Amino acid sequence: MNLAYNMVCYLLIATSFTTLANVDNDVESSIPVNDENLLIENEVNGLIIDRTMTRLGDDFYFYFSQLVNERHGSLKENLTVKERPTALSGSIISIFHRGKIIYRTALSPGRKHAEDKAREALNILTSYLIRWKSQLAYQDTFDLERDEF
Repeated sequence: MNLAYNMVCYLLIATSFTTLANVDNDVESSIPVNDENLLIENEVNGLIIDRTMTRLGDDFYFYFSQLVNERHGSLKENLTVKERPTALSGSIISIFHRGKIIYRTALSPGRKHAEDKAREALNILTSYLIRWKSQLAYQDTFDLERDEF
């Protein structure tokens, strides 16, 4: 009796799992998913990521991000501002675009100095973005995607 009961339970459970598996497969196969569109829609653009550590780096980031937002309000590219504090010169500030350094400077203490360096970085960023966008427009991408170079 106990063996027969266990067999019936096993068969009921096994058939219910295969039925559920068939339903899941039907649902998955009936809805086409375009992963490429999901990736494009989920990507966040126009970020200026703050990786500074000291008050000096925070001042530079504050001025730089305000200037970038004033001049390039609809910026679609992500930038990263990194700081490496040093004992002698204050800090070394680097600005990255897609992992490539586009600006690096030594920043000595002083708010006015941080504001001046932020303006200098903005001018270099503007010329870099113009150059980068023109290179991107004229790149031959027959066999590679743009980000695979």
